[in-house]
Amino acid sequence: MTRPFVLVTGNPGKLAEARRLAGFDFESVAVDLPELQSLSYEEVVREKGAEAWRLLGRPLVVEEAGLGLSALGGFPGPLVKWMLEAAGAEGVARTGIALGDPRATATCLLLYKDAEREILAEGETHGTLIAPGRGTNGFGFDPVFLPDGAGGLTYGELEGAEKDATSHRGKAWRELLLRLR
Repeated sequence: MTRPFVLVTGNPGKLAEARRLAGFDFESVAVDLPELQSLSYEEVVREKGAEAWRLLGRPLVVEEAGLGLSALGGFPGPLVKWMLEAAGAEGVARTGIALGDPRATATCLLLYKDAEREILAEGETHGTLIAPGRGTNGFGFDPVFLPDGAGGLTYGELEGAEKDATSHRGKAWRELLLRLR
């Protein structure tokens, strides 16, 4: 495939993972999209997609990812960016741990949009929050998220293909690419 879409992101980590998962190169564009304050991943990603389409007018993919803490009933979910900015990854982990339930769910929703259709794809990975964090790979909450089925390693300790096998983003990209075929 050559340039079937543009990925709308300014996050180099997300871009690197997406290219690795897709298995082909594609363009990315950093566009300052509005961050709808909602606990609905779908509502947030659809809003991003609509605005990106209005600005770019060509086939695109937008992403919304987050982390839901079991101790907080799934909060902060898609609002995790703000919690990471305020408290850092270890602060997020310590919150769940202090509240007595370190379980968390990492979620990624991707939206492909062109002139005729929208395709949603979702990936979820359940795991446990740990503090202090471990590993220097990845970004965001990766050092404090210990995904189920990853052999006791955090996302921050896993190398590319290892992380892709269990990650919320990997699951979403595999679903999206299958649906685009």
